[in-house]
Amino acid sequence: MHKFRLAGCGGLCQHARMRPILALLLLTRMAFTAEPEFPLTEDSKPQPNVPKGTMLKDSYTAKEGSAFPGTEREYQIYLPAGFDKTKPAAFMVFQDGVIYQAPVVFDNLVAKKDIPPLVGIFIKPGVVPAANEKALPRFNRSYEYDSITPTYSQFLLDECLPAIESKHGLKLSTDPNQAAISGNSSGGICAFMAAWHRPDRFRRVFTGVGTYVGIHGADQLAVLVRKFEPKPLRVFLQSGTGDNNLYCGDWWMANQTMERSLTWAGYDVNHAWGEGGHNAKHASQIFPDVLRWLWRDWQTSIEIKANAKGESKWKGYEVVGEGEWEGVLHDSETIGSEKSSLTDQMAACADGTVYVRKHSPDENTVLFYRLGISGENDEIKVDVAGDMTGFKAGPNDSLRLFFHAKHPSKAARIVDVSRSGNVEREIAFGDKDNKYDVPYTRHGSMCCDSSGRLYFAGGNDALIGRVDGDGSYHYLHGSTLHSEVLGSSGGLICLSPDQSQLYVTGYNGRIDCLQLRDEPPLFHHAQHFYLTEDPYGLMFPVEIRAMCVDTNGWLYVATSLGIQVCDQAGRVNFIIPTPKQPLDVCFGGKDLSELFIACGDSIYKRSTKAHGIVSGQMAPITPPKPKL
Repeated sequence: MHKFRLAGCGGLCQHARMRPILALLLLTRMAFTAEPEFPLTEDSKPQPNVPKGTMLKDSYTAKEGSAFPGTEREYQIYLPAGFDKTKPAAFMVFQDGVIYQAPVVFDNLVAKKDIPPLVGIFIKPGVVPAANEKALPRFNRSYEYDSITPTYSQFLLDECLPAIESKHGLKLSTDPNQAAISGNSSGGICAFMAAWHRPDRFRRVFTGVGTYVGIHGADQLAVLVRKFEPKPLRVFLQSGTGDNNLYCGDWWMANQTMERSLTWAGYDVNHAWGEGGHNAKHASQIFPDVLRWLWRDWQTSIEIKANAKGESKWKGYEVVGEGEWEGVLHDSETIGSEKSSLTDQMAACADGTVYVRKHSPDENTVLFYRLGISGENDEIKVDVAGDMTGFKAGPNDSLRLFFHAKHPSKAARIVDVSRSGNVEREIAFGDKDNKYDVPYTRHGSMCCDSSGRLYFAGGNDALIGRVDGDGSYHYLHGSTLHSEVLGSSGGLICLSPDQSQLYVTGYNGRIDCLQLRDEPPLFHHAQHFYLTEDPYGLMFPVEIRAMCVDTNGWLYVATSLGIQVCDQAGRVNFIIPTPKQPLDVCFGGKDLSELFIACGDSIYKRSTKAHGIVSGQMAPITPPKPKL
C-alpha cells in the first residue's frame, strides 16, 4: 500500500504529480463510457427516384365519456405513394408522434417491397388544457402510456382510430396480421400493452428502450408473460447498457428480463442490445431492419401464430394442450314469444352433463338448458316457485336448488329435483331462535359434499353455514372470519377434492382455506392460502367470479383476467385467457375433462388433460402432494 504524507513539501509534491495521472485516467474512463454514435443507414435517408408518401396533420379531442375525457392530441398520417383509399390498408401506429425517421424509411422499404404499403399513424399523448392562464395543463403521457390496464388500447381502437378513419376517409385493415405498433420509452410499453390486450387487432410490436419498470405496474409483465397462455405476437425489443436506472427500476435489466420471458413462453421475439442511453438513437439506426424482421415473408405468409415453433414452456400446456375455446351455446333461443336469456349460473353432474340456468318468463318455474356429453341439448322445466339464487349437483344424481327466505319468514328452502325436472323433496331450514336471517346466498356461494350436506356463504349475520340432510342449520357467527374472510358482501366457496377443506374468497383476490369440522365450530385453521394475480391493482381490481377443482387438487378461478389456475401449494401457475369475461366455471363433458365457462350470453368449453370433480355426487378424492 502506498502511503502519502499529509504535511511537508514531499507529500504535497507527490499529490501534485498524481493530478495529471488522475486526470488522464478520468478522461480515459469518460472516453470508454461515452455513448457510441449510431449513424443512420441509407434506408433512413431520402433517396432519389423513390416515390414519396404524403403526410397529413390534424388533432383529436376526446369527448366526455371517453377513456381520457377532455384530452387534446396531435397526430400525423403517412399515406404511401399511390395509396388506394378504397381498400383496407396495412398500418403501423406510433406513440409520441413521428419517430425513427419512419416516413422516410417507409418510402424506401415500400419501394423495395421489403414491407407492404403501410399507412403510418403517429399519435401524441393527450393533454387536458389548463383551466385558466395561471393553471397547469394535465399531461397524460405517463398515465396513458405506462399503465398496463386495457384503457389505452380501448381508447385507441374504439375511439381514436375510428375517428381518424372517419375524418380522413381511410379503411384500416381489421386483420391483426396487417397491423403493427411501436413506441420509445413509455411509448414502447404502451405499444406492447396495446398488442398484449388486443392481439385480435395488433400482432407486430417494436419497443425501443421500453419502460418495463415499476411506474404503473409494468414491472409485473415479465412474470405475466410466463403465466398467460402465449398470444400470437411478434416482438422486437431494443435497449442498451446506458439506459435509465432510476427510482422505479433498471430499464436495461428490465428489457433483458422481458426478452427472456417472451423467449421462454415461445413468442416470435428478437432484440438488439447495445451501449446506448435512454433515447431513440439506436432504435432509429436499426429501425429499417426491425421493419424487415417484423414484416418478413409478408407477401407469402402474413399470419402470426402463437407458439409457432412449439417451443413454449407455458405451464398450461400440461393441462389444456394447444386447443382453443369452442362456443357451445349462445343467447339465441326463444320460448314462445319470449326470449330466454342465459344466466351466469351453471353446474355439472358426475356424468358430465352441464346444466345452464335460463331466465324464465314465469315466476313459478325454473328453466335449465341441458348440455349432454354427446352434444345433445334440450331444455328442462321445473315447476317450483320462489326466489332461486343458485343450484348445484346434489345427492342421488339430483340437482339441488337453493331458494332464499322471504320476509317475514326466515326459512329458506333446498329443493332437490330429478334430472328430468321432477321435484323429489324440499328441505326448509332456518334459525330456530329466530335471531339471525338466513343468508342471501349467490350461486357461487354454495356447494354440496358427497353426504348431502350443503355449505353456503352469505353477507349478513350468518356468514358461513351448513345445512344437513335433515334440515338442521349450523352457522358460524362472531368470528374474526367476519372481516378477514368474507368481508361485508360474502364470498364464493368451493370444496377441496378430499372434501376436508373449504376454499373461500376474500378481499383483493385472496382465497382462504378453512379446515372443516363435523361439529361446531364448523371450521378451524383458517389461512390466507391463495392469492390470485391482480396486475391492475386498485385501478381495475381483478374480480373473482367462481371456482372449481380437479382431481389433482388444482384450483381453477374464474377472474376478469381469465381462468387462473393454482397448484395445491397455493401458487398461480398459469392463466388461460377466455373469449369473454368468465362468470362461472366448471368441469363437464366426457370424463369431466372439458372446462366450461359461462359468460352471461354465451357458454364456451375447452378440452383439457385434467378431470374435474362434482363434490355433491362423488366420493372424496385424495390429490397427489404438491411439488414444494
